[in-house]
Amino acid sequence: MNTTNAIRGVIIGLCLGLHSHGLAQQPPEKVPSVTFKQGKVLVPKDGKDVETTNEVEVASLAAVQTNGVFTVKKGKERQLTEGQAIGSDGMLTSPDGSVVPIVDHLAVKNGQVQLMKDGVGSVLTREFALPDGSRVAADGTVRTREGRLRRLLDGQTLKLDGTTLPVTDTASLQGGKVLLFKDGGRIELPRGQTMAMSDGSKVSGDGYVLKPDGTRAMLKEGEIFKMGGVSTLPR
Repeated sequence: MNTTNAIRGVIIGLCLGLHSHGLAQQPPEKVPSVTFKQGKVLVPKDGKDVETTNEVEVASLAAVQTNGVFTVKKGKERQLTEGQAIGSDGMLTSPDGSVVPIVDHLAVKNGQVQLMKDGVGSVLTREFALPDGSRVAADGTVRTREGRLRRLLDGQTLKLDGTTLPVTDTASLQGGKVLLFKDGGRIELPRGQTMAMSDGSKVSGDGYVLKPDGTRAMLKEGEIFKMGGVSTLPR
């Protein structure tokens, strides 16, 4: 009898172990976005942001743990900081208004090309070869396999496979000041001044955005107004 009970216990234990292992191997839930606030990862649900108690996947790229640590395509771990959010487009938005891709990429800033890998940037010091045979120089010049030349503009980005990435400019009101992220740079816009954006919008230092259709949007403290950035030149 004792032997029978022991065998039964072993079988039950094995079944429970297999069940638990199966649960552990289940893929994370896919969510449209994540936001990191007060040490919690929040996801949209039923019109509200709720804390997730399990690892989630966003943009079919990033696996995000409940402590805000995330990886992109099994790359190095990165930590979300207060107020940062990853959207369904794979872009990381920060409270200062910057919007950058989470995938590895090349970005042009102040006429220099930066290589971004796992969220860490380094200035490109030599040509970078793309899979199609094109080469990107440190000054943003691209030489195609056929020998044609073109130049990337400030703010433009390329994935490491050579495909282009959308660029997002932003305007925000922070501490009563209008801050812009345009062409990869940060600009503080004084009151009374207006700046034309790449998508045809105009941002006023008095705290509003005049859209291309003529409508006006008032900036609210802490909110980020997004606009299309500089277009990448065709290949």
